[in-house]
Amino acid sequence: MAGVERIRRFSLVTWIVGTIVVAGIAFLVLPQVAVDERTGEVYVGNAGEQEYAPWLGDDPEEYEVVDGVLHGTAAGGFLRIDADSALFQVDNPEGVGEADWVRVYQQQGVEFDPDSEEWQYPGYLGSLYPDSDILVLPGDEDGLLWFAPSLTDWTAEVTTPEVLPMGESASGQGNAVLMYEGAALSGRFQHTGSGLFMVAVVTVGGWDLLVNEFDEVDVRASWEPTDRVVFQVDADTGDGTWTITLDTPAGDPAPSTTPTPAPTP
Repeated sequence: MAGVERIRRFSLVTWIVGTIVVAGIAFLVLPQVAVDERTGEVYVGNAGEQEYAPWLGDDPEEYEVVDGVLHGTAAGGFLRIDADSALFQVDNPEGVGEADWVRVYQQQGVEFDPDSEEWQYPGYLGSLYPDSDILVLPGDEDGLLWFAPSLTDWTAEVTTPEVLPMGESASGQGNAVLMYEGAALSGRFQHTGSGLFMVAVVTVGGWDLLVNEFDEVDVRASWEPTDRVVFQVDADTGDGTWTITLDTPAGDPAPSTTPTPAPTP
């Protein structure tokens, strides 16, 4: 009887292990099937991929800005961006809930076929949600601004923020948008006093959060090589002041702090 019991236990263990292995293989090999609760559509493959990649949808809708207002739809869509146009901002969205953020992507070029050699993968710029804003830096060629599907239709304002040109350093208090055109790829970010100090770097088709600290801050950060960047400073929750100092690129002469003498008459 003891031998029979051992055989039964061995068979049970073998069955359990075999079931787990078969289930794992089926999960990896067989396509995933899911139903979109919003539209009722059935997805086969990577469920929900279109939620994050609106350019994969069939016949995406083209949006327009009318009287400074962008009208978005639940199905998602795109906005055309003219080459070398001014930096603009999409903000104050209405109809977007806390649990329903609208993801925003910027594509360089206007090719719609992802299989084309001309197509360039869109870069993530952030999400629209209550009290949020998205800065968009147009490139030197026409492009597309993509908006992912959402639960409801929505609207947002499109404005042109005040942009301050920046050299090797900048200081201030409160919020600011700074444009730097140069070769620096890193810098020092300082904040003295109380309150939030958040700095994001915006490029053509790119966004990255460099600093997200409170009160006394002294950190260094870097960004990807590009010919121009926009620093978006958020620092309006306290009484602090901030300073951004960019590093001198290797091979460039260090900036002189000695005043240039006036020419002799």
